[in-house]
Order: sequence, then C-alpha cells, then structure tokens
Amino acid sequence: MPFGALHLSETVGSNIGTMKAKVLHIYFLLLVCCYSCIKTEQEPKIFDLLSYYQPEGFKDSLLVGTLPVLEDRNAPNGKKINLYVAVTPATKRDSLLEPIFIVDGGPGVAASNQSYFYTEIDQSYRRYHDIVYVDVRGTGRSNPLHCPEIQTKSSPQEYFEHPFPVNELEACIKRYRDSVDFNFYQSKYMVDDLEEVRKWLGYNKINLMAISFGGKVSLMFMDRYPNSINRVVLHAPDAPHIEYVSKRGRYSQRALDELFKLCDSDSLCSSNYPNLRNEFKGVMKRLQDSIIKQKIEANGIDQEIELRWPPIAAKFANMLYSDDQYIEIPYLVHEAYLENYNPILEAMNITNTETDFFYADGLWFANICAEDLPVATENYDQSETESFLGDYVYATRKYACDHWPVQPADTSDLTAVVSEIPTLLISGHFDPALPPETGKDIVKNLANGQHIIIPYMAHMLGNLSNIDCYDRYVLAYFDGIEDQLDMDCFSEMKPGPFKLPPPEDK
Repeated sequence: MPFGALHLSETVGSNIGTMKAKVLHIYFLLLVCCYSCIKTEQEPKIFDLLSYYQPEGFKDSLLVGTLPVLEDRNAPNGKKINLYVAVTPATKRDSLLEPIFIVDGGPGVAASNQSYFYTEIDQSYRRYHDIVYVDVRGTGRSNPLHCPEIQTKSSPQEYFEHPFPVNELEACIKRYRDSVDFNFYQSKYMVDDLEEVRKWLGYNKINLMAISFGGKVSLMFMDRYPNSINRVVLHAPDAPHIEYVSKRGRYSQRALDELFKLCDSDSLCSSNYPNLRNEFKGVMKRLQDSIIKQKIEANGIDQEIELRWPPIAAKFANMLYSDDQYIEIPYLVHEAYLENYNPILEAMNITNTETDFFYADGLWFANICAEDLPVATENYDQSETESFLGDYVYATRKYACDHWPVQPADTSDLTAVVSEIPTLLISGHFDPALPPETGKDIVKNLANGQHIIIPYMAHMLGNLSNIDCYDRYVLAYFDGIEDQLDMDCFSEMKPGPFKLPPPEDK
C-alpha cells in the first residue's frame, strides 16, 4: 500500500478469523442453509400500524406513520413530538430476521433520506430484514428544527463570511422560543425515542446500522437497552466519550497529508502535480496574507467578491470527507496556485441561493452546544491553529454556542460505553473527522467488537470501487456468518482517478 501498513481487521475480545477465496454465491448458499437453524422473528405490527406510501421516484412503496412521544418525558401533559417512522418491509417474510434500524448522522440528518437506497438500489438488505427509518426528534418530518436564515445564502459573498451571523442565530432562536425547549434534543432523548418505536412496532430485538453521529446514539442505546439489541454496525462512528470538535484541524491535516502521499504514489497525479505540497502552502499563504478580489457572474449579474482563506480551507476539509471529492483536490489546488480560482468557487457552489434542508441546523446547535462544545472547550489546544484548517471548526461552533440557549449535558451521559453486544466498527483511513484512532478508542471497550479500517475510504463511502465487498460483509455480520467471508476485498475498494488539468493547461 502506498501509505504504509494498515490493519484491515482488529478484533477485541474474540478471535474472529477470516476464510479466504470465498465468493458471493457461497455466501448466499450458506445464508439460505442457515435459515433452517435460525429462529425467525415473529411478524411485527408494521402492517397494522403503518400505511403504504410511494414516494416520488420510487417504484416500490414504504410503510409510514407517526408515533407521538413527549418532548419532556417528565412532563406527562407536556408537548408531544410526532416521530416520523418509515419501513422498507422484508420480502422473505416467512424467514424474517431482526430488523435493521438506520441511525443517521449530523446531528440533524433524517434517517428517512436512506430509504431510497435500501428500497430501490440495494435490495439485499431487505431480503430477510425489515429496514426501519426513524427521523429522530428535530430532523426530517419529526418536528424539524430548521434555521432557514442560516441554511440559506443570499449572495456569493456570504460564502466567505462567518457561517453563523449573530442576527441569523437570534432569528432562529426566536422562531422556536415559544414552542421548543432545546434542552430536550440531546442524544439520550433520541435513544428513548428509538426504544419506544421498537416497542410500538412489536419488534423483539433489533439491529442498528449507524452512520457518524448515529454511532453516538447507537452506543448510548446499547448502554441503556442492551436486551433490545441483536447486533450493531457503526460506520465512521462518533461516541459519547469521543471529542473531535477541538481536533478537527489536526485530523483534517492528517487526512490531507495522506492524500498528498496517495498523489505521490500515483504516476499521473505526481507527474501533473509534482509540487503539490508547495502549491498548497502558496495558495494558503496568499489568501491568509491578503484578501483576493475575484470577478464572477452569478445569476446573470456581474459582481466582485472577496475571497478569504478560512472558508476555502473549510471546503477542502469537507471534500476530504469522500473519495469522489478528495480526488479533485490536487487539481483545485494547482489551479488556485495559478490564480485561477474559478474551479474552487464552482466546487463551493457559491451561486446557490436555495435553502439547504439536508441538515436541521436548529437540532444541530441544540445537540452539539449541549454535548460537544463544553468538552471541546476544556480540551482545546492552541496547537490546533497550526493545521491548514486552523481552529475554524471549533471557533465558529463556539461562537454559535455562546448564543444558543441550551444547558451543558450531564457529563455522566458522555462516558465510554462498555458492552458485550456484537459490534462492527468501520473506519476510513482518510477520514478527516473521525479517523481510525477514534474507532480504536471505541472498540477497546467492546468485548465482542471488531474494527475494520478501509484503506481508501474517508468519512463516507463515496464512489469507491468494489462496493459490494462492504455490503456483503455488513449484511453477513448482521446475520452472524461474517467469518465465512474473505476480507481481502476491502483493500480493493479504491477511488477513481485523480482529476487532471485539461490538456491545454499542461
């Protein structure tokens, strides 16, 4: 491997072996054979409680409904939140296994966003498992706490200003002041919501499939309701005791350095960008030392904007989240070094003035300001400023949280989870937010935990090749037959080619 030895598998508390040269048809043969000796789940109540709904663009239908839960469970006559619940029902209902509950990231992303993938794209997960999506409180269709003022940029210049202006923060707070108590949007309340949904739908034990922030929620669920869980898969997980906000600069710098090494090892990338590191430093210094004025055309209007380094650095850091974007970074750096800023401005999509509802920013603030920022402030180290990103992530979030009306979370809720529940952790070697070291810190407390590090993955899967390797193993893990599969295929999950300059630019 071009960037040093990597451990694809790390098992804690159990000796999980791998058998090589197993192919996909053998996996399915084993799976079918095993159903005769696996106790199938009883039919849940989903067909009685939920209604069929065919979303736009779907060929198949979901089962959907709402479950009212108390915002504050200590106030039985208080406000209720209608939790939006959707289910992709299993197709083989005579051999039903434990459902897979999807717990998405953010915080602020709706789990129901994943329904198209599991219903229409990859139907292997739903063969013997119901796939359940619960939009946790404050997201999606469950009393979403959006901040349109913050989630909308009215002009290209706004992309280079502070991301959370105080007037926009105050406008969002005012929007919910009389109807929402932000203190009840912490992770532990989401955990209790998920348990209520499990009981309501009539499931005995469930599987959890968590992404990023969803890992924190899932680990807390494992701690609070261990008897409700069969198995857990955590993709690039956060955790109650993990504090990454004050470390995002150094984590992003590490990921960028690994990207430079990957470019060095690639003949086309290294020959087209032989001075990539120095060019990156040159662009950074130029934009740190002065404000660059750039003429652009946006929405039919010619205008001039002022470019600043911190938002551009943040864009590079965000592109490191996914392989299909990190392969473009060398090209963007090279063009900016040649004083052509149009490619990076296009990547930032600065002409977009539509409201982005993917995240619910009000929920995001309520959660991170209670759980992440108090600990990050205690852990903050001035050395964070030495990275290309500096302390931009910590500083901007702290500024917002200094205004957000929420109390710090109880520190007893933010301790490491110790569990014997079978748990698979998947980390990406290139992850700029929750790198493999955080996965190792989580799995050491899980007696039946397995940690896989995918060599070319960042935070998300992106567009890596051989993606079936990931899905086969995850599904086999839920079904308890992962030791029958070959793990060498994770090394074959590779990114596409680096973006190169047009021929006329060479």
